[in-house]
This record gives sequence, C-alpha cells and structure tokens, in this order.
Amino acid sequence: MWPGNDVGHLTTEAVAALVDRELSAGAESRAKVHLVHCSDCREEVRAQRQAAARMRDQAGTMSEVHAPGALLDRLTGIPASCGERDAASGDADDHDGVGLDGRRRPESLGARLSTSVRRMLRVSQTGRGRR
Repeated sequence: MWPGNDVGHLTTEAVAALVDRELSAGAESRAKVHLVHCSDCREEVRAQRQAAARMRDQAGTMSEVHAPGALLDRLTGIPASCGERDAASGDADDHDGVGLDGRRRPESLGARLSTSVRRMLRVSQTGRGRR
C-alpha cells in the first residue's frame, strides 16, 4: 500500500520517483513487486518513462531556458516587499519570540542565558530535561 491511496496503487509521486531512480532500495523493491501485479500502475510508469524521455530529448535540442523578465523582477522584489511590510507595521525587528516548534523563545541574551542555566539545573536535579 502507498500513503494516501486506499486501493493500493502507486501515487503519482512514487511513479515519478521510481522513473527518476529517487526511491530507496526498499521502496523501489516494493514498487517493482506491485508493478508485477498491477497493470494500471505499469501503464502509469510506462507513460512517465515516455514523458521523461521526451523531456530529455527536448532538453538536448533547446538552447538555454529563460524565465520572463517580469517574473524575475517580481521574485527578486519579494525580500524588499516583506521588509517594507514589516517596517510599516512597526515590527521589523520585533519577532514574537516563538520558535518554529511553537515554543516561546527568550529574546535577549540575558534571558537566553537564564533559560539555559535553569534547564541545566533542572536536568542535573531531576535527571531529565523538558518534556
């Protein structure tokens, strides 16, 4: 069975990864076993291989591919527009002190040091850190 697929077929991502040889050895083995028994997935892999071959052939005949200038201008302007928005709202340097994991983070060096010392003391006293 493959994640997110109730009938047990290979997902689109798994087919592409198999064709591009990006699967781990175990996943590749499971996919190949599945292909022995599933004509629908074999057809998907065949079609993906044909598409990949066409792309390789086209890449050899095309000169360098360029993105439109307007797109490049918009992409390079993203950092500036984000900075302008932060400055306008008054919080350019004011990060809310919350890490990516959702936990609050100390904002000053002193607060960070204090947190680290408390954590080390807790570990030394209890033998375990934060749960």
